[in-house]
Amino acid sequence: MKYEILLFDADNTILDFDKSEEQALRRAFCDMGLEFNQNVLAVYRKNNIFQWELFELGKLTKPQVLVDRFVETFKELNLPLDKVDSVGNLYEEYLKLGFFVVPHAVEVLEQLQANCKLYVVSNGVAEIQNSRMKGSGLEQYFIARFVSEDVGYPKPQIEYFDYCFKHIDGFDKSKTLIIGDSLTSDIQGGVNAGIDTCWFNPKRLKNTKKLTPCYEITDLRQLIEIVR
Repeated sequence: MKYEILLFDADNTILDFDKSEEQALRRAFCDMGLEFNQNVLAVYRKNNIFQWELFELGKLTKPQVLVDRFVETFKELNLPLDKVDSVGNLYEEYLKLGFFVVPHAVEVLEQLQANCKLYVVSNGVAEIQNSRMKGSGLEQYFIARFVSEDVGYPKPQIEYFDYCFKHIDGFDKSKTLIIGDSLTSDIQGGVNAGIDTCWFNPKRLKNTKKLTPCYEITDLRQLIEIVR
């Protein structure tokens, strides 16, 4: 095998975060008597992505991200700010129940598990990620999950990867590949850590960053031949 240690991002790489996110937001807004539509979803996603990018750069803490993404969304949509905390708390509870899986993830992980060591590398909230991995049935394929909240540093910081590498038995950089949907988190992180990178890009987004992943795939099944 060309690669024996595979580091998988969770959200929108093996777990369908977009679907889970929309469902959780819809339920949280409806519970609080707030209108939910595609514009609300779009505004929230824009703010959420921006806040997480600040987190990746070390400019915000994770607790700040979890609050500020809703504060900025409510301000932009002229929604009552006194409902921010309630919506945020409900959203996180409903997100724990987002067990949707990316197409072909199960069959690919089953094949790879036979010859590779699989790990999850995630910037998500530990409690939510653990719930979703267990509920989706995907946790059985991974030796361990490295969540930034537990590690103490976020992807793409080198300290995050140093921690991961120290906790992987028989670690070998030349045999390690990171797979993820985020250029700024997963691919930049892999570059920082000196390991090969695979950009999972099913939406065929344009690469607007000054980053060149070693591989780019639009279907997880393409990963099988890369690893071999």
